Amino acid sequence: MRLFTIPAEQTAFSTKEVVAITGMTKDTLRYYEQQRLIGPVPRNHNNYNNYNNYRQYSRQNLERLQFVATFRQLGLDLKLLSGDGHIPNRAQRIQELSSYRATVKKQIAQLQATDQFLAHKIAYFEASPNH
Repeated sequence: MRLFTIPAEQTAFSTKEVVAITGMTKDTLRYYEQQRLIGPVPRNHNNYNNYNNYRQYSRQNLERLQFVATFRQLGLDLKLLSGDGHIPNRAQRIQELSSYRATVKKQIAQLQATDQFLAHKIAYFEASPNH
């Protein structure tokens, strides 16, 4: 599994930086934002016109993108991640992560059962040269 690294010294990221860090496209980032998978993405301001409306992703947004990337790679339902992206307290964060982990454990069990089935079939065909 390829997880991206969030630069430790940085707190805000432009769309271009997030594309470079995550390998996701701008359209994909916007889609995840619209689906409320990564939380609200604030817009930046500058001194000349006070509002240029460029997205400024936070570390929390990138952490949520880590979840999205992991869920996609594992084939998990992204609806599990939908919401506003804000976890108000530690207990809810633990509950959410525990729920994700339970889902992953179920998938691991399914994969192990599939692996055992395939190993059994391979052994069967190796022992029966006529099949």
